[in-house]
Amino acid sequence: MIAKFLTLVFLPRLLFAVEIRAVDFGLVGDGKTDDGPTIIRVVAEAKKHSPSQVTILFPSRKTIFAASAENRYLFFLRNAKNLTIDGNGSTFLLDPSIRMADLQGSSSITMKNMAVDYSKSMFIESIVQEVNQEKSYLDVKATNANESNSMSGPTKEDGEQWFGGFVWCENGSRTKAARHFSVGKVEKREGGVVRIFHGEGSFTPDLAKSIIPGTTGFSVPRAGVAHRHGPGALFEIHDATDATMEHIHVWSAPWFAFSIYRCEGFCRFHDVDVVPKPNSGRRMSACRDAFHVTANRAKLSFEHCDSRGTGDDDYNFCILSSVIRKIISPTEIVIRQKFPIQYNPMREGETLMVMDANNSMIGSAKIARYTEVPLKQGAITAGGSCPEVTISLDAPITDLRTGLTVWSKEACNPDTTMSHCTATFSIRMQTSLTIKHCRFDCYNVSYGMSEKSDNVEGPGPEFMRISHSEFYRGRGAGYHAQCDGRGSPAATRLQSIEISHCLFHAPLKIAKANQVVLIDNAFEDSVLLGDHSKLQMSGNRKNGVNFTIPTQ
Repeated sequence: MIAKFLTLVFLPRLLFAVEIRAVDFGLVGDGKTDDGPTIIRVVAEAKKHSPSQVTILFPSRKTIFAASAENRYLFFLRNAKNLTIDGNGSTFLLDPSIRMADLQGSSSITMKNMAVDYSKSMFIESIVQEVNQEKSYLDVKATNANESNSMSGPTKEDGEQWFGGFVWCENGSRTKAARHFSVGKVEKREGGVVRIFHGEGSFTPDLAKSIIPGTTGFSVPRAGVAHRHGPGALFEIHDATDATMEHIHVWSAPWFAFSIYRCEGFCRFHDVDVVPKPNSGRRMSACRDAFHVTANRAKLSFEHCDSRGTGDDDYNFCILSSVIRKIISPTEIVIRQKFPIQYNPMREGETLMVMDANNSMIGSAKIARYTEVPLKQGAITAGGSCPEVTISLDAPITDLRTGLTVWSKEACNPDTTMSHCTATFSIRMQTSLTIKHCRFDCYNVSYGMSEKSDNVEGPGPEFMRISHSEFYRGRGAGYHAQCDGRGSPAATRLQSIEISHCLFHAPLKIAKANQVVLIDNAFEDSVLLGDHSKLQMSGNRKNGVNFTIPTQ
């Protein structure tokens, strides 16, 4: 097969632009034939032209089934450069064992114009028939009667993690609120009824009271498909530089949909939706986070993204922080990351931030030298441990002590924007954000950290800028900035929070911030403002009437 040269232009370093048509390599696109081997050959051909700019073009509006993949990723693009994958409106239908794209170490990659689905849905939709909170079970009937026999308990297959479904609880006039329901033992009953016993945790009376038998829906996880960690996220965008995702619709994801981790340059997501497939009757689209955003140095933008139907956070903006284990001198310390599910190393020349368990900033200084002690067991594994690191600072920080939380200022998603996005489950706003023209029917929270916990994400935002956005009561209650704790507001982690031209149908609570700006907002629910140093207010109204915001 011969790649078709679309254009021949003079680019920097005399590179050529190349177009490769998947159909020229024998792609069928009938939704039944395994086109995985063909796509592997196409990607291999594209890599041969590196570092030229290459576009892989798929046929228009086909269903492309894939059960084969390199290292379990249909598009294994590790260390690839200058490559565009244009789905041309086609749907990629994947076998549950594989994922869509691995971009680790890549640069200048664009993926666009495609939908991603799975040959087996992540969840089986059902209606609750009976609730028994005392004995911790729900009786359900599958919406599609043929699916009743497919319901079963956890299998632990392929890294299957917490195994849970989602009860679509009645919420009055508001959007139905999806609530976690851990699935344990499953029993088949007569008449197509399936009894599902609660697994981990407790089946609370509050949850039981929110269910209406015969009405309330329950998205039951499909054993052997849902919550499978597998090789990772559907789109693994790790240590990548300049990545663009546009016009992508994710209809199913067995775990995270997008994992964006330690990226450089920019990462842009435009019209990227994680939503149930239209007209499918599904309520769910992903088992875990739609966008898991950790420890990036890149400029991040999310524009016109919709994340209805996720099984966990719509967005989780975070960094996994470290803790001071030893003080050698005021300019030399030993640290170790608290939670090793992903490793967030710092760099010489970056700014080390230091904070206590009350979210009060102790100080900061530039990292002059960064010395990492390799682990005896070699590779860092999730749930294992991270290496100890000795850091030399270019200036002393007073009041250093063991147990304090530290992180890199430059590596905590420092330039992140959400624009014209919607979310319906929850957003963890644990690093600074600029939000504009968004609608949130979910629980939105910014919170700090605790030196007493090993499993922490954070460090809480330095600033929040929210404008022209709407907050509704969905699963949770509005926006809560809970970076509180003892200490002066002037020293708190959340230095400024600015909210302007927003509509709150749900509560707003700011536990502590140094500076608070509230301009031209309309509130229809409770507003609570805690400790602060500076407050600027004008044009705010509650239920159409000017009002003074109460303080604690």
